[in-house]
Amino acid sequence: MEQILPISRAKSLKERAYDKLKELIITGGLEPGELHNEKRLAEALGVSRTPVREALLELSREGMVAFVPGKGVEIFKIKAEQVREVFEIRKIIEGYILKKIASRLTAEDIKEIDQNITRQEKMLGKRDRLAFIEYDKQFHLYIASKIGNKQIESILDNLRDQMHLMGIRAVEDHSRMKQVIKEHHAIFSGLKEGNPQKAYEALIDHLDNTEKILIENINK
Repeated sequence: MEQILPISRAKSLKERAYDKLKELIITGGLEPGELHNEKRLAEALGVSRTPVREALLELSREGMVAFVPGKGVEIFKIKAEQVREVFEIRKIIEGYILKKIASRLTAEDIKEIDQNITRQEKMLGKRDRLAFIEYDKQFHLYIASKIGNKQIESILDNLRDQMHLMGIRAVEDHSRMKQVIKEHHAIFSGLKEGNPQKAYEALIDHLDNTEKILIENINK
């Protein structure tokens, strides 16, 4: 049993199709609410229909696509009720986390959060919406990781793709990206001061604003 090396293998066609389709859905390359034909998707990806079908079945189980009989595959479209549900969960969990950790973050934690905001500001300057949202996600998940509760982290991780999708939709306007930076600085200010209530109120304000903008965009 000594020095047993893990088996390495290249990703299967199904796995590669799954990764690419999921990336296109999350980044908006496949527009929400649009119907697509399996055959044409397979041709665009340069693979046969079987791996694409298998990938779509997995994505449907995750709620990212839905099969519409006789029409094709519909890309996940965010609904207002879903936004409310996700943000209710986030306010409860992330709010609890901030109250618990705000007074016990280390100097290294504060430095990491500060650097994350700086990186996000650079993406704002470049108008790189996808990278901006990636740093936004890292900002929230890094703070969540400081509570040291794997079950809580798992719940937020399960919301990761929905958070990413919603985040992309929420910063379609450049002015909102600027506002997000201000809101992150407000949260960071509370954390840096070791002030749980200040950090908590800034977080709830940030999540309320994002939820409101998302629902307004959906109802347009």
